[in-house]
Amino acid sequence: MSDCNTKNSCETETPKKSDCCTFAEDMVCLAKQAKKELIKEKMKAVFEEKIGDKMDKVAELAVDAALACMQHQLAGKEACDEYKENLLAVIKS
Repeated sequence: MSDCNTKNSCETETPKKSDCCTFAEDMVCLAKQAKKELIKEKMKAVFEEKIGDKMDKVAELAVDAALACMQHQLAGKEACDEYKENLLAVIKS
């Protein structure tokens, strides 16, 4: 049986003989992926139940920090643009 992590004929328009997989192999790979996704969803639900409120606070803090960084970068860009405009004005005068 082929490895689920390798490219197979189902991922390309024209299959190559060396990369061919069967429908059955594809279904096994798909089932393995679904199992991983399901356990991940279950874990998320358990985390939500146990520490959801704390994670909400962590998420809010992280978003606030990201927004502050973005605003700081924008302010820096505006200051740089203003500097360039002023410099250009002095050079032209």
